[in-house]
Amino acid sequence: MMNPTEREPMSNLIEASQLRKRNTYRSTLSQVLVTLAQSLLLLDLGMMIAVPTVLIGFLHNAKDGLSLDDSQSSWFGSIMLLCQPLGSVLSGYAQGVLGRKKSMLIVNIPHLAAWYMLYSARDVRTLYAASFVMGIGMGFLEAPTLSYIGEISEPRIRGILATYTNSNVVIGHLVEFIFGYFFSWRRAMLISCLIPIFSILAILLIPESPIWLLTRGRKEEAMVSLRWLRGWVSADDVRAEFDKMEMDCIASKNEYTQFWESRIKKSTGFIGVPNDEFVVKTKPGFIDALRDLLRPAILKPIRLVVTYFFFYHCASLTAMRPYMIEVFLRMKVPLSSYVLTVISAVLQCSGAFVCFCLVHLIGKRALSLISMTGCTACCLLMGIYTYGNYTLPIVALILFCSLYFCINLGISPIPWLLISEVFPTRGRGVASGISAASFYVIAFFVSKTWLNLEHLIGLHGCLAVYGVLASFGIVFIYFCLPETENKTLAEIETYFNSKSSNK
Repeated sequence: MMNPTEREPMSNLIEASQLRKRNTYRSTLSQVLVTLAQSLLLLDLGMMIAVPTVLIGFLHNAKDGLSLDDSQSSWFGSIMLLCQPLGSVLSGYAQGVLGRKKSMLIVNIPHLAAWYMLYSARDVRTLYAASFVMGIGMGFLEAPTLSYIGEISEPRIRGILATYTNSNVVIGHLVEFIFGYFFSWRRAMLISCLIPIFSILAILLIPESPIWLLTRGRKEEAMVSLRWLRGWVSADDVRAEFDKMEMDCIASKNEYTQFWESRIKKSTGFIGVPNDEFVVKTKPGFIDALRDLLRPAILKPIRLVVTYFFFYHCASLTAMRPYMIEVFLRMKVPLSSYVLTVISAVLQCSGAFVCFCLVHLIGKRALSLISMTGCTACCLLMGIYTYGNYTLPIVALILFCSLYFCINLGISPIPWLLISEVFPTRGRGVASGISAASFYVIAFFVSKTWLNLEHLIGLHGCLAVYGVLASFGIVFIYFCLPETENKTLAEIETYFNSKSSNK
């Protein structure tokens, strides 16, 4: 007969199972809270991307007050895209020194300044200056936010959290378009100043990335951070994960040291010296660090992300966005142009929500194929519709709505998710900055040349050209995009380190 003080084995199993579930719930909750805080930066980013559409709609050839002609409109819509790469490159190095959290805090300062400059602008030069500051801030924020979300989240929910984070960009579009619809443009800019203020307050409450802290040798702080991120648990509960993180950081550092030892041996003629007796006397310099970025583990994912961004800009008609309101008018879409901008943002949010729900179930590759195919079809059909000069405005409306839904179903958020996953620990900050910069370099060129291209081949020609280019994007995704969902960062790094990369 069992002693009353003894416990049945099954009850111990049940309690252990309940404890695991409780810890999983708390871990998920803490990561969600962190994601909500840093997502305010992406919300602000989306609002800034929508600014050219709002202001050009108000100010392009305005009869009274501040006005922008064709040339000024194209420059205003493009300057922030041109300046963004500078911010990306700066943040790539700054976040390595300051950390992810401090970088995310600092970037709110130029954002706040830019919003106020737009609110108080009395001439075109001030608008240009505000666009310049916004571009720097937009570039600066993306590398630390993308690195941060990849480093703090568990593989089981990393894709979902990253998808939600990036969905805040399109939510930002919606918010700014709503402001533009209900308020004057100046008041809309003033209200937008609140977002970076809220962002500062929220980011102050979240921990630093434990991986970045480990790379700086701050083990105790890294442990505290990881315990916070996994549900405010004890050190024993995260010991295995912490030890794995530490081993990955050490392995990355050792690989770097061995690489430069072999280079120095080769250049100085040392032959047959045992590795344990060879000591690098000189620290690798700036040029050496740049050369380190040329290894396959960095170059392969950069090539993948940059190519994906190119086809995204073609399929999503990025070039048309600053002039969206005028295009709606020319195609005689049967709704107010300002209402349509709001609808387009709602549809993008809807697509992002579907992506959020499906990315963990069917993966990034399948969603990318579906999204790219839908966008390609919409571009080509709009080109045919415009060329035929049809008087069926409802058709144009359906095509526009389908396009904006399909954009955020996959091809808009997924390349940003890849940035948070595909780069190795060593070089992640700089590689993320370079990749983010490429997005805006391409966006600048397509936006700046839209009016010239339209004058040359017409609206229908622009739509057809981008539709044909987008069709090549379908081929690229099918043959070149690997599936990263449900894989750890170490597994993804191993994949890109391999000589052959098979799906």
